[in-house]
Amino acid sequence: MASTKVWPKELNKLCADCELLFPPSGPWPWDGDEIGKFVDDKGEVREPSVEELDASATTHGCHLCRALLECILPGSLKFNRHDYPYWYELNKDFRYSVSLYVPRHDPDQHFRSVSLGLTATGARRWMGIQTRGLTIYRASPVVISGDGSDSNANPRRWIFKEVDPPAHSEGIEDAGLMDVDVVQPTSPTSFEPLAFEQLRRWVDECTQKHELCKIATSGQNSIFGFQQTVRLVDVGLDDSSPIRLVEGFRVNEVRYNTLSYQWTADTPKTSLKTQNKAAYCHAIPTQDWPKVYKDVVVVCRALGVRYIWIDSLCIVQDDLEDWKVQSSMMQDIYSHGYLNLANVLGKHADGLEVSRDPTATSPCILSRTLVDGSTEHWGCIEDGSWREQIHDAPLYTRGWCYQERFLSARTVQFGQQLYWECREQFASESVPSSKTFYDLKHPDLITTCEKDKEGAGRTLSPHEIWDTVVKIYTTTQLTQQSDKLVALRGVFNRFWERFEAEAEAGKAETGQHKQNIDWCIAGLWKRDLIRHLLWRRETYHLDSIPNPDRWPSAEDDAAEEQQLFLARATEVLNLYPSWSWAACPSYLGFGICFTTQPTDKVEDMIVIEQVVPGGTSTDYTAFDRSALTLRGLLYDGINAIDMDQVFSDWATKSESSGTVKHHAQLIRRSAWWIHFDRPLVQPIKTENVGVLMVRLVGLGEARQTRWMHGLLVESLGVGEDGLPTYRRMGFFLLRSKRGLIPGVEWPERFETGDEAERAVREVRGTRGTWPLLRLV
Repeated sequence: MASTKVWPKELNKLCADCELLFPPSGPWPWDGDEIGKFVDDKGEVREPSVEELDASATTHGCHLCRALLECILPGSLKFNRHDYPYWYELNKDFRYSVSLYVPRHDPDQHFRSVSLGLTATGARRWMGIQTRGLTIYRASPVVISGDGSDSNANPRRWIFKEVDPPAHSEGIEDAGLMDVDVVQPTSPTSFEPLAFEQLRRWVDECTQKHELCKIATSGQNSIFGFQQTVRLVDVGLDDSSPIRLVEGFRVNEVRYNTLSYQWTADTPKTSLKTQNKAAYCHAIPTQDWPKVYKDVVVVCRALGVRYIWIDSLCIVQDDLEDWKVQSSMMQDIYSHGYLNLANVLGKHADGLEVSRDPTATSPCILSRTLVDGSTEHWGCIEDGSWREQIHDAPLYTRGWCYQERFLSARTVQFGQQLYWECREQFASESVPSSKTFYDLKHPDLITTCEKDKEGAGRTLSPHEIWDTVVKIYTTTQLTQQSDKLVALRGVFNRFWERFEAEAEAGKAETGQHKQNIDWCIAGLWKRDLIRHLLWRRETYHLDSIPNPDRWPSAEDDAAEEQQLFLARATEVLNLYPSWSWAACPSYLGFGICFTTQPTDKVEDMIVIEQVVPGGTSTDYTAFDRSALTLRGLLYDGINAIDMDQVFSDWATKSESSGTVKHHAQLIRRSAWWIHFDRPLVQPIKTENVGVLMVRLVGLGEARQTRWMHGLLVESLGVGEDGLPTYRRMGFFLLRSKRGLIPGVEWPERFETGDEAERAVREVRGTRGTWPLLRLV
């Protein structure tokens, strides 16, 4: 049975097989004429099995075999090591081809790096299993003092030479090569003095030198104007300090940390409630605290930060009104926090402190003595592992935690090592400086796009930022479906602060200012409302979980999971307007994408006359349950579709998009696709189904093919006011070379652009006469 509990005795130790490849003296595979074998082609040098790599890494302590094994592991096992024995038993006999590849060299046979890749030689038995590899760079030890020899070097610190900067991957060819500082963590725990020392350096550099991070915490346009106050937990500055709840703080007047973590069944046992609030203001009993809270106290005191905001201790959990007020302030609370402490392993770690195998965290250094007596070093680092360790971390599959990360100016992630993230820097214990191997963007695209304006990268528009936020957020999960828009409200407020408040201020200067409370409509930006109606489901692969290629189905063993999913689909349909992405049930790996871009040449086929709020709030949350009154046309070509067959497929098929993506020939020279929003939760009569035309793409161009983007809708009858009422069922796409508008005939191809534009003007002239209908 495999084990991951045997720590190696030393870093950089090699087994006999690895020493055959990289002997401590003598030739290495790429020496001399041998380099030709690995240029522009991969040369196999080993073919170990999983069992052999595991035995070498865990029993004999081979650092390089551990690094190769880490490349094979699926992302889920990097977070949840308890499942490793099960994975090992399934895959121990499978072999992997280890190949060398020299991507760049010159005529003098100088090359900057070597790729050590792995390829599975047989079938793989774990969804999401990885076959990445290592990149090997020239390295030199950091000299402490003296004559510059290795004898005066720091054994933990190295310089990796001639590293391609992240800008190369973005096509910026003139970006110079970098020398990158690298550290080898040696402690079997992430709570070590050297790690905390590095954390203090990151904090000092960020608070003193990073202008974008200062801007992010300034909050000049706070939606609440800093009138609301919050509670904080006073942890004191040393072990003798009592821990208690304090009230009445404004977030811009005190230095405090925040916490991002995943609740467990034990969390409510010590949370703030009405009956213990007075006692907590005197002293909070900590003997039954979750370990993550106790670890937070250690970190805060080590950093000299007296206060911490923890949701379960700072919001009265059995007071709905208090919850509403405090949860609406997430933008201010997290944006103005000094440092966010994130337990990125989620339920797989009970606290911030993590036990670890140093060889799984530290880059491996290969060394040899040359003929002239000098020593040569090369450093190995895993390709792409940082992106997986952070972006796909279990914590960030949770909806509330995505918002917390987005809003926080600076976050330290506690995983297998410490990871630092702020608006201007991403670093880790092993690569602690601002120069790094990967360009990982801070999730707050609103602030970081300001940085992009100063560089050579393309800047995202506000429309693209909103689209990206929705796309990422809709891949996350929530325990309470009623939180689906609430858990993103802080991000919405941040968006308002940056893009709406400035516009309103401009109106005020011209005497045209009017409070704009309907700028956000059930998670859709009103400025772009028609385009935002055209969303559909999409599959997004998360490396940290098995790849979700479909929804749960009745054929699965997990019938209970399917029933829970159907119940969730029904619940969100009752909570939110059917035309909002919030009305779609969440499932890991599925998200929302918008089908047209702001730059597309389109013609709108609906006119929104009124947005009718469904609540009594005095801000935009009144529109979380709203209805649209609009003018539009139903596409008559749907009569040619066998909807009974479509519904049959809907109920029985599951495809990789996570919806039933049904496509077929409609009529001559036309084709259509349907992406359903949810599984079939109740029977639907085919005569009640229609397609609401929303946008035409390609109408105003001299070309043959036109696209109609619309909504598949179900008729709910006629309302008391006489308006036909419909509910969205899915996204409908039609490709045609014919005219698409009832009563309007077009040639298959416009001869000129002017002819196409005249046709468009004719359509625009009739929109005011189209019938009114309601979309709920």
